[in-house]
Amino acid sequence: MVALLARMGQREWAIVAIVAAVLLGLMWYFLVTQPLQGRIPEIQAEVDRLTTERDRGRAAQRALPQLRETIARLDAERQQFLRELPPTEQLGRVLSALAQTARESGVVLRTLSRGAGDNQGVSNVRATNLAMQVESPFPELYVFLRNLEGFQRFATVSGLNLTLGGGGPTATVAQATNPTINTSLTMTVYTYTGQAQPAQGGQPTQPGQPGQPGGRP
Repeated sequence: MVALLARMGQREWAIVAIVAAVLLGLMWYFLVTQPLQGRIPEIQAEVDRLTTERDRGRAAQRALPQLRETIARLDAERQQFLRELPPTEQLGRVLSALAQTARESGVVLRTLSRGAGDNQGVSNVRATNLAMQVESPFPELYVFLRNLEGFQRFATVSGLNLTLGGGGPTATVAQATNPTINTSLTMTVYTYTGQAQPAQGGQPTQPGQPGQPGGRP
């Protein structure tokens, strides 16, 4: 082998060098260049995704001061709304107003019971459920529910359940065409238990009293 290499001339060494260079070039192409070319679409997609996220982040950063201002304004409005709730249940006044609303609407208030309500996790607010059952034809019931919308107290109505009554073979024509509906529902009233802030002039506010804004369910 040594004698063979010793007999090789300059041309043979040049051929060997060319062949070695070609082999190294092929190995570099198949082992390095081709795998990298296959990753180009994946890398480009990742670049596009990161660019989109960067643009969104910059847009969110530009909108951050306005968002903070909006959050502060909404929180102030929420606190003001809560302070407008009455500081006591005033249950007697509520029951009297409900009875009057029922009479004016033409419905019969069968039962009315009080229970603890869910304040939905809102601090400084106590909820009181007033479960009631009323009886009337549908037109009077509709008027009653509409009047509850204008109830002068922040309240919500839930659990509305309607069942037909007064039917059967002995029912009159009027009862058959305009049947009595037995309705059960729950009205929840809310009371602010936090510390009331003084109004202008140093006088404490009395939410829910005459002259103060009322509420709608």
